[in-house]
Amino acid sequence: MIRKTSNIVVSLLCLLGSSDVFASSDEREFVSATLLGSGNAGITDISGIEALFYNPASLARTPNLIDEIVVVSPQIEASQNGLNVYKDVKSNKNMLDIVSGAIGHPVSLGVQNATGASFRRTAFALFQRVDLQVGVKNDALSGIPTASAHSAVRAGAAFGVGRSFASNSLHVGATGLVVQKAEADLSVSALDAQSKLGGEGGSNVLNNALKRGVGIGAHVGLLFTPGGSSSPEFAVVARNLGMTYGVGGKSSNNRPSAELQSVDIGLSLQPGTKNSRSRLSLDITDTLNKSKQNIYKRVHMGAEVTFSSYLGILAGLNQGYTTYGMFLNSKIVRLDVGISAKELGKYPGDNKSRSYYGRVSVGWTK
Repeated sequence: MIRKTSNIVVSLLCLLGSSDVFASSDEREFVSATLLGSGNAGITDISGIEALFYNPASLARTPNLIDEIVVVSPQIEASQNGLNVYKDVKSNKNMLDIVSGAIGHPVSLGVQNATGASFRRTAFALFQRVDLQVGVKNDALSGIPTASAHSAVRAGAAFGVGRSFASNSLHVGATGLVVQKAEADLSVSALDAQSKLGGEGGSNVLNNALKRGVGIGAHVGLLFTPGGSSSPEFAVVARNLGMTYGVGGKSSNNRPSAELQSVDIGLSLQPGTKNSRSRLSLDITDTLNKSKQNIYKRVHMGAEVTFSSYLGILAGLNQGYTTYGMFLNSKIVRLDVGISAKELGKYPGDNKSRSYYGRVSVGWTK
């Protein structure tokens, strides 16, 4: 899948550019479709192989010997403008027209797949993910449309364990990861796009800009479940410990960018009935603000209502923007769909990117 989606990225990178705006500090090696619909909030309640990437402490609460088996789980997140640009590129539309038509409309694309299983207090997964962010604006001096973009391709493996203490009210977990990453930041104006990136030129430019590396790192999580009315839960997760892509002695100039080492916190209330379950969540990512981002970009709020584990309705606020989603689960096939949103600029309202997402999971799903 990585090879095929990389070809898509090469095609879309015929629009590209370089800008720190698109080197998103919240990029992840795996993105939960469930959390996308609920405002990217819910690290207290994440489970199965998704817990490997969001809060491995949740693995400690896995009650079954075999909890979840995921054979394949392709997922795509694409902004409406991104879908239009992809269609234009594939139909060989003039590059100047494509870039000019994209002015003021950010392009966002995410494609991933994961295979793995979770057992009692442990889980493993193989994963691949492609991220692409493209923005187009008129150059301040020349007035010529200029594209700015950031692309990253990740593939790797994760293994996690969790344990419970204090009468099963305190849970601790850790995920070890090996990740191979390729990253590109490029810049081109609309006038130069056809000459520089036409034919084989695009592949040559991309290959020259790509930085590749292998990283070994970890996520460590804590989860506190004191019980009581509405089942309040609290979580703290340290992410991307040691993930600098320096394996093999590569110099920092030749490596892709290191992943942001951050501390996330979350809290939730989980009232429910005999046939339904509800979750209200508040997460704050990067609480130490290593990314130097506005606080509103790091706040996530979400809600989920699940009926008999077969149907779920999701809603939330991600960086101040509404999100919606739902899932249907037959236990063999699970379908997630929804609408998410995030801020690509410095402050909420600067450069909103709204995307559609969908995922199909096949196996023994939760």
